[in-house]
Amino acid sequence: MNFFKNKNSDQEKFTSTPFQKKDVGLQGKWGFTLIELLIVSAIFVTVTSIMMVRFSLFNNKILTTNLAYDIALSIRKAQTFGLNVRGFDAPGRVTFDTGYGIHFDDSSKTSYILFADLDGDKKYDPDELVESFSIGGGHFIEKFCATPAGSRESCSNSGGIGNLDIIFLRPDPDAFIKSYGSNATYQSGVITVISPQGVRRAIQVYSTGQISIVRNP
Repeated sequence: MNFFKNKNSDQEKFTSTPFQKKDVGLQGKWGFTLIELLIVSAIFVTVTSIMMVRFSLFNNKILTTNLAYDIALSIRKAQTFGLNVRGFDAPGRVTFDTGYGIHFDDSSKTSYILFADLDGDKKYDPDELVESFSIGGGHFIEKFCATPAGSRESCSNSGGIGNLDIIFLRPDPDAFIKSYGSNATYQSGVITVISPQGVRRAIQVYSTGQISIVRNP
């Protein structure tokens, strides 16, 4: 009897104990006010905008540099063809004694031409086309210049020259740098390309056959 009495007594004691609720509110915890959120958002937008602008400029520099190297490789291709006596399928015959060159024209700022100098006059003629190269992405040839021995350079953007031909003929790797309408023999030629954002790169060719890239012309 005492066993059941004690059990009931314990049960009564348990059930009679009230459930203690704890305060789980936000007391003692920190949050953000509207002004703080606006400030953080403004900082985030500013930093992101700066990063995007810098990335765009960096990407633009890379694309312009790649374009300059593409043009330099095209000139090197003409040099290789000229030295290796690459055959050219001319009308009615196949010739192996042809020089090769690259042609730039001020009337076409988004393209240039690889040609075979079939008649040996060291300039481009329309029937000598081998391959045409296009320049995209808003880039274009800003100008090309040529410098004769002992004189100042002549440039396309100032009306000095309207075209530029760089020709290679075996057995020498030297370059013949010419401009149609001028009897001058140039020691060097420079082709400057520009991006829509104004980034410039230049390809410099010397009469010795050396080709180089100038990053800040």
